[in-house]
Amino acid sequence: MTKLEEAIAQSKALGPLALYHGCWNGPGHYLHDTTGKTLWDKDRHELKLSWDFSLMDGGLLDNGSRPDVYDGKVYHTCSGLVFWHAFYWWDRSGDHRRASNSGFYVRGFSNLETSTAFDFACESFPHIVKRQKQPLILQGVELQ
Repeated sequence: MTKLEEAIAQSKALGPLALYHGCWNGPGHYLHDTTGKTLWDKDRHELKLSWDFSLMDGGLLDNGSRPDVYDGKVYHTCSGLVFWHAFYWWDRSGDHRRASNSGFYVRGFSNLETSTAFDFACESFPHIVKRQKQPLILQGVELQ
C-alpha cells in the first residue's frame, strides 16, 4: 500500500468531518467545527490536520499567488498522513477588510472525491455558503 493509500484509508476510517476557518459571526479568523465551536492548535494536532493556522489564514492563497479578489473562486489542495482536502477563497462576507479569507478543511474522502468533499463541506456550513455575495465555484477540479 502506498503512503497516499494509507493516508486515505486512515481518513476514511476516521469518517467524514468538515471544519471551517474564517469569520463565524463577525471579525476574527478562527477554526470552527460545524456547531461554531472554536478549535485551537491542540485540537488541530489531535485531528491531524495538515495545515497550521498561518497557512489556513491566507497562506495557502498567498503561496498560490492568488490575487486578493473576492470573486467566489475556490481553490483546492490536499495533504496529510491522514488525508485532508483544503478548499479556500478570498472572502469579505464576514470581514470586509482586505486579505480576509475562508476555508473548508475536509477529511473522510479520497483524492478522487474532491467535488464530493467540497459538496460535503458546503452542506456542513450552509450559513457560510449562503452569506457569500456570489456562488462559490471550485477551480481546476473536474466533476466526478
